[in-house]
Amino acid sequence: AKLGQRLRVSPVDEVWAIRRLRLADDETMAIEFLHVPRRLLPDLRREDLEEHSFYTLLQERHGIVIASGIQTIEPTVLDEDEAEMLAVPVHSPAFLFERTTESEGGEVVEYVRSLYRGDRYRLVTELRPPLR
Repeated sequence: AKLGQRLRVSPVDEVWAIRRLRLADDETMAIEFLHVPRRLLPDLRREDLEEHSFYTLLQERHGIVIASGIQTIEPTVLDEDEAEMLAVPVHSPAFLFERTTESEGGEVVEYVRSLYRGDRYRLVTELRPPLR
């Protein structure tokens, strides 16, 4: 029900549920759980995401352009399965990113939940006064 609300889909709509491992120098750095209404990319294949970015696939195949998104970031710890995938001890610190992204037409195109290793990332924010 929560996933359906985030994606603004009916309980009978099909949704792609994709787990992706993010690597750097052949080392797993993050786990990404991508949820996409299937109607947006009905012919999606595993190889597509190995060779192209998700946003490129949306734009090139279906003319869907990303316009905005809301993302939250919070600290968390990894459970047993997550720690195993990231090759770190259980309860290791991590960053939890959750993002909902919309197209130019206002349609929700994805809900993403990502876990980034807390020992490999540092978040930096640049602050500037508003443009005049």
